[in-house]
Amino acid sequence: MSSFLDCSLCILRQSLEAARFSTNDESTQSKIVEASMKILLEHGLDAPAPFTGTLVHRAVRNITGDPDPYLAEKKRFNALALERLDDVREWLESARDKRETILKLAIAGNSIDFALENITPEKIDAAIRGAVDAPLVGSAKEFFDAAQNARSILYLTDNAGEIVYDKLLVETLVNDLGKSVVVATRGEPILNDALLDDAREIGLDSVARVIDNGGDGLGTIFDLTSQEFQREFVNADLVVAKGLANFESLTAPGQKLLPKKIAFLFKAKCRFIAESVGAKLGDLIVRIQ
Repeated sequence: MSSFLDCSLCILRQSLEAARFSTNDESTQSKIVEASMKILLEHGLDAPAPFTGTLVHRAVRNITGDPDPYLAEKKRFNALALERLDDVREWLESARDKRETILKLAIAGNSIDFALENITPEKIDAAIRGAVDAPLVGSAKEFFDAAQNARSILYLTDNAGEIVYDKLLVETLVNDLGKSVVVATRGEPILNDALLDDAREIGLDSVARVIDNGGDGLGTIFDLTSQEFQREFVNADLVVAKGLANFESLTAPGQKLLPKKIAFLFKAKCRFIAESVGAKLGDLIVRIQ
């Protein structure tokens, strides 16, 4: 997927917010914004947003000297989601359709995205509570049928905190459907994307084999990933790709190594992407291709 005009404004805002996570020094913040504007001017709309955003967040880390500006926030949202997990499991037992509800929760967890503005625990709680009755754009049955028919599944995570709800879905794929699942995180820090340490922190490695993709790209940018990850991607019968960045990057022109089937799970947090898939802002989306 190519960039929209508004992507540049969103990326520029992200760069300033990341700078403010790292330093209170306004001159350093100014350098980051200037560097980000240069990157945006150089690449414009020629590159999909995840590609440009990756360069911008590298600039943030290089200028501030902070290798992981969102580290504290990632740990905070992992902890908050884990605190709520027992309560979530309890009311899942009374859900009319437990599998579909777990799928909705995993997608609603995609709200924990620091590429957005004003993410708070209260907003996340509201998103999770609202997921139960929220309609899906797409089919839960089609998703679970695709999973049932797959011999091997590669599950691409997105954000810290969100991965607690991914864990519920991975448990369903492994324990209920009896599937072999490999979970992949990002390889290096970028935004509040989950890393291997985050997956281990919330116990995902007790459910499935967990690897990282070897890179620091937003989403899945193959040229930045490891050979191990690429082998897993090519060999998977089904790839479950969480989040907007995975959707944008994996549908970008020129991407390669696509497996037989990809199930994209994301919340429509961007009006332009929502419209491109026939959804409304805020919808929970299951898109299989």
